[in-house]
Amino acid sequence: MLLVLVAGLGCTRQPAKDPAVVADVVDYVARIKKWEPVEAEVLKAMRDVRRSQFVDDDYVISTLGATMPDVDLHLVEIDAFHPRTAQVAQVHERYTKAWHDLHDAFGAIIAAMQRKDYIALSTGTENMGKARDDLVTVAAALSLLMKDTGLKSADEDGEDAGTASS
Repeated sequence: MLLVLVAGLGCTRQPAKDPAVVADVVDYVARIKKWEPVEAEVLKAMRDVRRSQFVDDDYVISTLGATMPDVDLHLVEIDAFHPRTAQVAQVHERYTKAWHDLHDAFGAIIAAMQRKDYIALSTGTENMGKARDDLVTVAAALSLLMKDTGLKSADEDGEDAGTASS
């Protein structure tokens, strides 16, 4: 019985109350909130082209193409940011990778539409979906980190730090 109790306690995680981690999470959440307008614009463009079912090449090219300068600037900003703790750095690394993947997917979709290469378009749209899913996963990871640091209660149903919402 004691072995089961010890094993059970070993499987539970205690919240990381390290003040450095807490401060880093607070800083990261503030940055995420600052980045929300770009995220919202890009997610809207993605929704719009998905709703169009990619039937109008010019619409897809112009819609995704219009977001590329903002995505490029966002990548510069997120690449330049370096969290102070390993826990937040892991989340940010995943966030950064997802945005680079999304940028590449947009570029592939635009190029495929310009060439009328619908096989490449299929790959690009699949990669766009994966990158969006990765952003949702990052939001969940940040939410867990917020719970681990005590910044968010386990039963809180609020929006997860704003990342990839919608």
